[in-house]
Amino acid sequence: MGRWRLFFVVILVLVVVWLTIFWVYYTNLDNTLKHETNRWAVIKDSHGDRIAVEPTSSQAWSQLVALFQNQTIRWIGGMVETYDNKWGFRFKPENITIAEVTAEGLQTYIKWISEDLSYWLNLGWAYVSAQVTEIHSPS
Repeated sequence: MGRWRLFFVVILVLVVVWLTIFWVYYTNLDNTLKHETNRWAVIKDSHGDRIAVEPTSSQAWSQLVALFQNQTIRWIGGMVETYDNKWGFRFKPENITIAEVTAEGLQTYIKWISEDLSYWLNLGWAYVSAQVTEIHSPS
């Protein structure tokens, strides 16, 4: 009787561990790429962190599409605002900007913005060196 009990306990523990890992991965991935419109892009910074951007400007959107097509790295950013995702912020859709160069004091990483959000909210603007890894738009 003891071996069957041990067997079931081991199986139960393995199932709980697997479900926990799956849940943590799935919820973090979805929340990282949270978006509100049907036209959005995923950018990945040089540390490998990803965030969704949703520019309202047609010019910014065209630039993101071009960056995706030719896999060019640029400074992507804008005004930082609080947002309910893994990082706690997003770049304001109304002023997302893509640039070849930017002021050194505005250059950072997604994780660093998240870790010192009040600093970046007070500063206003931030840019991350990023590559566009996904484009999502209505057909």
